[in-house]
Amino acid sequence: MSLDAWDFGDYPYANMPLVLPDPNVRYDGADPRGASDELELLDTATGDPGVPPDSAERLFWFRWIVGNQAATALWQILDDELELVLSGEVPSAARNAEALLDGYSVLLIYSGSLTTELYARLIRPAMGLQHRSFTGRWAQDYVPVMARLQALRTAYRKRARPPFVDSLIAASKRNHRTHMAIAAKLVPGEESLLRANHDLASLGVATADTIRLYDAFYSTSRELVPRAKVVEQLISRIRASRRDLRTNGLYPANWSSWHERPAGMWDEEIQTLERDATDVLTACARAAAAALHIQPAQPAHRNGERRS
Repeated sequence: MSLDAWDFGDYPYANMPLVLPDPNVRYDGADPRGASDELELLDTATGDPGVPPDSAERLFWFRWIVGNQAATALWQILDDELELVLSGEVPSAARNAEALLDGYSVLLIYSGSLTTELYARLIRPAMGLQHRSFTGRWAQDYVPVMARLQALRTAYRKRARPPFVDSLIAASKRNHRTHMAIAAKLVPGEESLLRANHDLASLGVATADTIRLYDAFYSTSRELVPRAKVVEQLISRIRASRRDLRTNGLYPANWSSWHERPAGMWDEEIQTLERDATDVLTACARAAAAALHIQPAQPAHRNGERRS
């Protein structure tokens, strides 16, 4: 199997709908071949630079939606792995969770790679039109992840941590710092949409309606799909993001926001995630597949060529 043409959506930098179960629902009875195929395709890139975007708006709208969709699917797999760490100190689950957390950090950097001006002109108004107090607090799939990360830190506050738990907690802290740095980059000196409007206490608490508004903005619907399908959709979005990065780089020359990064918050670990974005996303995809007990295919010769 080998494919390197744009195969995500109807055209380059198009978006696709994401279909997930509710965050508290897990359905395992499904064929994992779709996820396995996506993982194999992850390794078949030829290095073709691909098709450049026709505008900054098209590129960064794609990044904003596909990056947030990938994060939403990732949270469901991360939640499962964190539960295994909390309930049984499973080393493989901790390693998977660490890779997923670092992958989420890179998705934050990737989605937030647009300029401050473009964010203020394109993304923020679109969210404000969906709801004047639009907020990430309505992301229902992240709520259990936050709770498990807090439980993990609490559980090991007064007792020794195995090295794999220590490394996982470090990834959690790294992710928090990345989130804060991206927020400071995109909205320097301004309030979030939630804080800019009144009645914070009520609007900051998700309701059935605000959850549906959040999902609708990111083209996400809720159906009873199996975990293998969640992983398949995550890896397909990572593949599309990697193709974009190979074509355009994280900071495209004509629309670079590199100089807008908040220097005081962009620490060495965040710089490493930024520099190694493609490798971190690949490790994230492999960790998601490993959660389904899918292993990468061994290198093989096909049509006289060796897969890379």
